[in-house]
Amino acid sequence: MKAIIIDDEKNSREALRKKIATYCKEIEVVAEGADGEEGLLLIEKYQPEVVFLDIEMPRMNGFNMLQRLPHQNFHLVFTTAYNQYAIDAIRYSAFDYLVKPVDTKELQQGVARILEKEKHQKPAHPQQVELLLQQLLKEKNAPKKIAISTVQGMELIALDDVVYLEAVSNYTNIHCRNAKPMLTSKTLKEYEDLLPQAQFFRVHNGAIININFIKKFIKGEGGQLQMSNGVLIDVARRRKEELLQLLQTMTIKL
Repeated sequence: MKAIIIDDEKNSREALRKKIATYCKEIEVVAEGADGEEGLLLIEKYQPEVVFLDIEMPRMNGFNMLQRLPHQNFHLVFTTAYNQYAIDAIRYSAFDYLVKPVDTKELQQGVARILEKEKHQKPAHPQQVELLLQQLLKEKNAPKKIAISTVQGMELIALDDVVYLEAVSNYTNIHCRNAKPMLTSKTLKEYEDLLPQAQFFRVHNGAIININFIKKFIKGEGGQLQMSNGVLIDVARRRKEELLQLLQTMTIKL
């Protein structure tokens, strides 16, 4: 797969190119650009399958460059120094990212995900980019939507529609109101780290619930939650006290 690296730091470009050449034989870097303007020209010229894009660049940063692209028909991997807000927005939009200095293992894992995506779906979904840009333009609060990568492609769902998430081995089933469950390739732990804690709570190893859909708490050793769709979900004993405290802050009478 042809790839382009767009980064204003020459040392970062060279380091990434060498790691790709050494550890990711499926990827061939065909060009490098130093800013967004140059990146646009290189994408048009080479039509790459993969673009490694730095976020913070002078003149035109990575996000501004995306806004200028008429079409995005490549797999996009962001590279960035640690910036939690930008990383959170990227993760909510289901894009891959690498934190500088790029770790070899994380690079290999990212390329493996790209190769897997290539089998099942188009490189990018226009709504993904739109969702990402919306999150970056908002105030730094919890997003309203999240992009979900499924076998069929990419789904954008409203967080307020998610009733609960269920672990299925190393995958996750997302249960929404008025929709069939969606099986995704992320683990439950990844969603636990990603979803806003003010709205989502992990009740045991196998489930995360949206607290807004709790209908009833049933007492027991750990207890059970009855969700608005009638599903009963066990609560781990070690999570019971924290859950009850959370429900009390919501003025729910048990």
